[in-house]
Amino acid sequence: MLRLVVTALCLAISLPGAHAQGPSKEALKLEKQLNDRDANVRARAAWDLGQMGAAESVPALTQALEDSSAAVRANAAASLWKLGAASKPAIPALRRALEDRSPAVVGNAAGALRKLGIPKAELVPTYQRLLARRDCESAVIGLKGLVDEAPPAELFEVAWECAEAPDTDSDTRRDAREALRKLVGRRDRVLVPQILATLERLGGRDGSDLISAVAAHDPAVKEAVPVLADLLDSGNESTRKSAASGLGRMGVTALPAAPRLVGTLQSASDPETRVAAAEALGRIGPKCASTAVPALAKAAKDDPWPKVRSTSLTALGEMGPAAKEAIPVLREALKDPDGWISMAARNALFRVDPDKGEEVAAIADAARPVQEGSLYDDLSQLKAVLPGRVPEVWELNIYDKFAFATAPCAGTGGERCRFKYEGGAVTGPDEGSGDCEKRIALAKVDFSVVPGLVKQAPSLLGSPSGKVELVSLSGGVFCKGPGWYVHVKDAGMVEFKLNGKVDKVRKF
Repeated sequence: MLRLVVTALCLAISLPGAHAQGPSKEALKLEKQLNDRDANVRARAAWDLGQMGAAESVPALTQALEDSSAAVRANAAASLWKLGAASKPAIPALRRALEDRSPAVVGNAAGALRKLGIPKAELVPTYQRLLARRDCESAVIGLKGLVDEAPPAELFEVAWECAEAPDTDSDTRRDAREALRKLVGRRDRVLVPQILATLERLGGRDGSDLISAVAAHDPAVKEAVPVLADLLDSGNESTRKSAASGLGRMGVTALPAAPRLVGTLQSASDPETRVAAAEALGRIGPKCASTAVPALAKAAKDDPWPKVRSTSLTALGEMGPAAKEAIPVLREALKDPDGWISMAARNALFRVDPDKGEEVAAIADAARPVQEGSLYDDLSQLKAVLPGRVPEVWELNIYDKFAFATAPCAGTGGERCRFKYEGGAVTGPDEGSGDCEKRIALAKVDFSVVPGLVKQAPSLLGSPSGKVELVSLSGGVFCKGPGWYVHVKDAGMVEFKLNGKVDKVRKF
């Protein structure tokens, strides 16, 4: 069966009035299908007449509003909505359709009438009747019609309950979530009690939208602090992360939650949640230094994820001189080969120990890894260093001065991480992605063939002076098996087997 067309045509462009001439051949064919015995055929025809802009078919579509199939009636109303001003003769039939038993028919008829100039206030009772129905398909259509008309407190519960109702289709849940975001995004403090009460009984649901909304109020909502602090222990990772971020957005108002944020920084399994906790402690600032500085210093030194370390370093900088006990950790981080970590440490030390600015900058600059020469000419150092940190990869992308390896690791949803090689140093991980499943053992790879591949590829592509942009060791686009893929700017790509023999030449 064709799915009912839900009210989603509010951005349709109005068409001019009905044409003087009769229906086109294609429109006549579709009008004939409106009388087909198969409801699916009739529903498709009703929809297609609107999509093709068949203004001359308004009478046929008007008649289709009386069809025995709800799908046909809904699509006919949707097409009349799409046709805009040309549908004016259908206004009486559209008004009758407001009493239809199908919510999709009612919603599309109401949309068509609004487009035809019927005041929205006149349609409010229709939307209110839909909102009062028990099923989310009806209620959400009413919700969308009333979202700018009714007090938000009257709409909140319907939007929240239908946003993730398990027995509701995905389009309806999506529309409910959009309406919910619109309601709470207005930062109307009248909704705060309802939001907090909902967060207190959240269970395993994702409360990110509600948390973001309540945390965005200015001045901050003090009553939200203990509620968000409790959500740091939620079983839903998105909720935990949002709770940490929300407390950070509240700044010093969230000071009572600092111990709970420290616990999250120390124990959360998801690195992004730890990042949010570290950032929140930094935003609370020096007033939480006695609680936060030891934990931030430990995370800056020991956390396995660079982003957590760099965020913790930045948070220590937000503490200013109150973080002086962390100076040894900050100075050591200046030497980290990861440029983001080194920069975060430098910026933090400028605030924690401002008198040593020149010395700090010199240490950081001296520690920066430098790639001598091009990797395309010599990969011996990469082969000596990278397999010790990353024994197996799904993909290795080699650029002129650095390389990225996508490899297995724990601690992320996809269990794929990306590592960077540069100047003899390997940094990472951060989150990686990819589809191929076959892993490549780097110790078994003959990297000595790469310089020859780089020299061959431009000529093979008919561009002898072309510039090689990237050399990939991977399973390729179709994951057919490991090989070398040499990309030449504006020329194409040459596929080589692992032993260096040419496989395919793909010109752009």
